Amino acid sequence: MIYFDNGASTHPKPMPVIKAVGSWMQKNGANSGRSGHRLSMEAAELIYNTRVAIGKLFGMEKAENVILVPNATYALNTVILGLFEKGDHIITTDLEHNSVLRPLWHLQNKGVDVRVISTDFGDDSKTVEKILSAVRKNTKAIICTQCSNICGKMMPIEEIGRRKPENVLLIVDGSQGAGAIPTDLSRQKIDYYCAPSHKSLMGPQGGGVLLVNNRAPRPLVFGGTGTESLRLDQPQALPEHLESGTLPAPICAGMLAAAEYIDQLSVIKIYKHKRQLTEYAYESMMQIPKATLYMESYKDSCLGVIPFNIEGYHSADIGEILDQHGICVRSGLHCAPLFHMRMGTEKRGMVRISFGYFNTQKEIDTFVRVLKKLN
Repeated sequence: MIYFDNGASTHPKPMPVIKAVGSWMQKNGANSGRSGHRLSMEAAELIYNTRVAIGKLFGMEKAENVILVPNATYALNTVILGLFEKGDHIITTDLEHNSVLRPLWHLQNKGVDVRVISTDFGDDSKTVEKILSAVRKNTKAIICTQCSNICGKMMPIEEIGRRKPENVLLIVDGSQGAGAIPTDLSRQKIDYYCAPSHKSLMGPQGGGVLLVNNRAPRPLVFGGTGTESLRLDQPQALPEHLESGTLPAPICAGMLAAAEYIDQLSVIKIYKHKRQLTEYAYESMMQIPKATLYMESYKDSCLGVIPFNIEGYHSADIGEILDQHGICVRSGLHCAPLFHMRMGTEKRGMVRISFGYFNTQKEIDTFVRVLKKLN
């Protein structure tokens, strides 16, 4: 099988990740931070080490500011719903995933003013200028994807962070960038960074991180933390302020193993590999006469994702044909409605191939041969 659906979830996982999850479930089922016995203390140590290892990947020195969450959607909702009030102004882009757009829509219905900027695919400086020119006195935040899940366009996060007003927060959806794009929150002036564990961080599904580099948002969920149990209000200290309920130790074991694997491998090596695959696939697919690639204007700033269609076919048909040849892709709207509206593909959708660290050029050759048979 050829797996080109890494934008949804990476596969296969590194063997150390697989072993770590299984090993932990065999040897320890205790709840961290709830009891004083040895197994509970070991679980607490595991979770602390997970925070440290993930924080290291993103230049985060304070382990308590690495918040462990179920997924990136949970992290984004925590920040978006926990920071803003009626009358606030927020700037975002037309490349965002519904995990950003839907909580913003919810806030807009409650009196928050949301401005959507149309990204300039071929000129990042124009995109930055559009964002900066949209800033008003009541602008509280810029919310931006690090790398689009539908088209792979990398956004100029560092320039946005460097040039934005100090009082305007920068919230980054790192779902496609975490583990694949070198990221340093302090240097890039990112206030909040949200990411799942199961994409380019190469960990298991069911985990994610919210990196807090500014004040803590209001909690999304309230409940038991194992600390300050006589209080009826939520503890104010991080990470407990934003972590209620039992943390998934087996998932954290996988996240720790994945973070250590990536640190040893290096993010820049993963980035270069995905760029090489993207460039190779683009040039190869340009030889398919009836293929439309929606990335010509930004191919040099695209990482690991290529959206396309084949003339005469619905995107779902292409996905089914490729599946019959043992090639996994994603067809449809990819939870990115504004991009499809912009490209006029709301009805037809697109086919998305997305690469991971373990994909090869030989797999791309096989994929292209199958598509050429359709012409």
